[in-house]
Amino acid sequence: MKRLAFVLVILSLACAAYGDVQDQKVVGLVDQALELFRTPGKDLAIKMINDSAGPLRKASIYVFAVDFKGHFIAHPVQDDLRDRDGWELQDAKGKFITQEFIKIAESKGQGWCKYWWIRVGETAPKLKKTYIKKVPGEYILVGAGYYIK
Repeated sequence: MKRLAFVLVILSLACAAYGDVQDQKVVGLVDQALELFRTPGKDLAIKMINDSAGPLRKASIYVFAVDFKGHFIAHPVQDDLRDRDGWELQDAKGKFITQEFIKIAESKGQGWCKYWWIRVGETAPKLKKTYIKKVPGEYILVGAGYYIK
């Protein structure tokens, strides 16, 4: 019994460490995107976010951008989301995720959101954790996230 408890403690610590590392990667990418909006500017920032092999993508973690009306203005992975009105976009459990992103950006300026999303190439939804941050001086938010294992 003690051995099982020890194993469970070790596993929970490993999961927490994985989350901390992923959180740091995500926040770093979002901050890089915000710097691009600041200089060299919005047009180039959007172009770089849309680049699936660009600097704002690290393996399965990537930055996307949405305006405060719910329109996806940049997405490097899902072309079907790019230039799409995502106001009514729901996760696998019915959460209006774009509206939640906007609520976070408008009310707090930044924050985390968890939702159930289907990873590209898969069929079953997985829990995803996404960091959202408002672009200063714009009615735009940028976000990036990862699937929780």
